[in-house]
Amino acid sequence: MLSFIRSLGNRAIHTRMTHYVSIANQKVPITGSTPEILNKVLKFQPFKDWIQTFNKQPNEMNIHSIEIQSTDIFGSSKLGFVKFKADVRYKETGKNAPGIVFMRGGSVAVLIILKSEGKNTEDKVILTVQPRIAVPSLEFPELPAGMLDGSGQFSGVAAKEIEEETGLIIKDDELIDLTELAYGTSWRGVYPSAGGSDEFLRLFVCHKTLSQSDINELEGKLTGLRDHGENITLKLVDLKDAWKCAPDSKLLSTLALYDALKRENLV
Repeated sequence: MLSFIRSLGNRAIHTRMTHYVSIANQKVPITGSTPEILNKVLKFQPFKDWIQTFNKQPNEMNIHSIEIQSTDIFGSSKLGFVKFKADVRYKETGKNAPGIVFMRGGSVAVLIILKSEGKNTEDKVILTVQPRIAVPSLEFPELPAGMLDGSGQFSGVAAKEIEEETGLIIKDDELIDLTELAYGTSWRGVYPSAGGSDEFLRLFVCHKTLSQSDINELEGKLTGLRDHGENITLKLVDLKDAWKCAPDSKLLSTLALYDALKRENLV
């Protein structure tokens, strides 16, 4: 039997193979890929995290199989995204639970609140504007954000993304992890699409005081890693109006969490 694996525009035809993995004390077959890709999936940190989290769930499900349906490779060899179908059924009734998963792991997003040095002006928020083909929009406004690298260093990744997308250098201790304040270790972050994806968001806020001239220079600034295909323009909006300036779930979630934590005097 033949199956097809896609990797960023390149298609390969290969024979199907089966591997087994232990999930929730069950020996589960994984099919639908080459030995090379299966090994990448088994070493993929989001997949390892998924198994580890599944092992902590109540023992109410039978996991019959996992079929790898497609993968995306970043660059020449780094596994970026995995789509698979898990055949998971309730032990008591035998009914299926929805098991189609788009796996990409966690991301960070940062609400950067700018204050003008020595001036009584409205606080500003930095948005990035860039093409988002999935929407599709060629000028989609959103919070600065980026994918986690599997290191578990949430604030370090957030600081790196801020520098890459805005040019601002932020120290780790300037970042407040809103998701940690809200949920502690109960949840890894905010889940924007739990019905079909493992993606979670670590939401941060950062207060930065700059001169008015430095703030003005950020408006319309071109940023991003050009060799990674990023083409980003910065946009400044008033904090009080930010909720209506972008239909970005990261922005809206961060604003809501920030407001709730302020009411509880936690930030």
